[in-house]
Amino acid sequence: GAYEVLGAKRGVKIEQAPGCLRYLAFGAGVASLVCAVYLMAHPILAVYHPVMYILYTYICLFAVTTAIFEANQYLIDRLPVLRDYQQMLIRRCGFLTLMGGRGVFYLFQATLWLSFAD
Repeated sequence: GAYEVLGAKRGVKIEQAPGCLRYLAFGAGVASLVCAVYLMAHPILAVYHPVMYILYTYICLFAVTTAIFEANQYLIDRLPVLRDYQQMLIRRCGFLTLMGGRGVFYLFQATLWLSFAD
């Protein structure tokens, strides 16, 4: 179905898109993380452009969030740090459990990247 249950004990449901869209969203999250980490790899950036460095840090955090919500739940449950982070987000940012809520979040991430376009 459109839902994936996060363990019988927790009973939380996360809406999931069809497989193809889910894989695309996961790939976009991973690609965003790789690009942001690459841009952060230059320590001079932190000194001369600290605001950009902070923005890249936010993008990394948002990219990890995207990947966690689109990844196979079995894998997330096997890594306690990711599972705990996902549970914290579900408690504090419930809109991420809905496809529409995550869609708006993904659009927000896209606008962050578009802010670098000239």
